[in-house]
Amino acid sequence: MLKWLDKLEEIFISLTLLAANLLVVVNVIIRAFGHGTMWSEELIRYMVIWVTFIGISYCVRVGGHISIELIPDLLKGKSKVILESIIYLTSFIFSVLLTWYSVQFVHTNYLYGQQSPALEIPIFLIYLVIPISGGLMTLRYVTQMIEMALLK
Repeated sequence: MLKWLDKLEEIFISLTLLAANLLVVVNVIIRAFGHGTMWSEELIRYMVIWVTFIGISYCVRVGGHISIELIPDLLKGKSKVILESIIYLTSFIFSVLLTWYSVQFVHTNYLYGQQSPALEIPIFLIYLVIPISGGLMTLRYVTQMIEMALLK
């Protein structure tokens, strides 16, 4: 249904992890010669944060989050569908709340105008991944609920 978004997520995660790893290697080599860069450590930290939050949406899509499977595996038929519906609905509500409150948080950070120490970029840009991730999660849960309703 959202193949372009799936591909975009995968490309972003892959390229960001690759770039972060390359920066770590380069920084280690540079340090071996008595130098180092503060900005690269900060950038790597922010890249890992972005990969983590975008990865949350990816895990929702592929079913990669930790879950208790004993109870759903014991259930069959209508009771299993009801339990899965409750799980999806609860997760959907959480993702909507995460999105809502993180937008407010990012807006507050935008108003304060704080910048990162080494890169001197606005901190709200770093935190922007939280509402993006929440929005992606919300979209993923809506998609899963629609697919479940159509299949069952």
